[in-house]
Amino acid sequence: MKNNSKILATTVTVGLILGITGFSASAATETVDEGETLWGIAQEYDDLTTDELIELNSDLDPTAIPVGTEIMLDANNTNNNSEDMVTHTVQPGNTLLEIASVYDGVTLEDIYTLNEGIDPYNLTIGSEVVVVDYTGESNNSSTGDQLVYHTVQPGNTFNKIAAVYDNVTVDELIEANPNVNMYSLEIGSEIAIPLD
Repeated sequence: MKNNSKILATTVTVGLILGITGFSASAATETVDEGETLWGIAQEYDDLTTDELIELNSDLDPTAIPVGTEIMLDANNTNNNSEDMVTHTVQPGNTLLEIASVYDGVTLEDIYTLNEGIDPYNLTIGSEVVVVDYTGESNNSSTGDQLVYHTVQPGNTFNKIAAVYDNVTVDELIEANPNVNMYSLEIGSEIAIPLD
């Protein structure tokens, strides 16, 4: 009986060690804890550098990452339907109403419909909120021009706006908005966001 217990205990221990190691090595995101830096997080992974983390999380200020922010660790951590959806990365102080107001034609009800079970009082910084769904599964997919309009908020730049939208670059914003001076964005104006 004791031999069976020793074998079982050894097997469980090895399984836990391998399971934990396997899980941490394949993690695609990590939530920032108090006192953590991108350099410190990069040191936890053998195949990840600080520069890669900065590139993967270009929408974050590497010198001031808020506690609770979810950072990407893997470039392959993308949603297969990301081209069919527009998501908003939650920033400090964001509310669902504020997020809806940034996107032309998006209502608070749309956000609740697209994000079933979302808790408006507990938005995690760095998490993704779906604001537009072009897969036909929602009533918000009536437009066929593949454009969404972003309402400029204080502090917005083309870089910050592009970082909010999946697969949108600054060059694409410039091309979609030829009459907009990217160095002088007017608060409240609308910027076309190409989604193709």
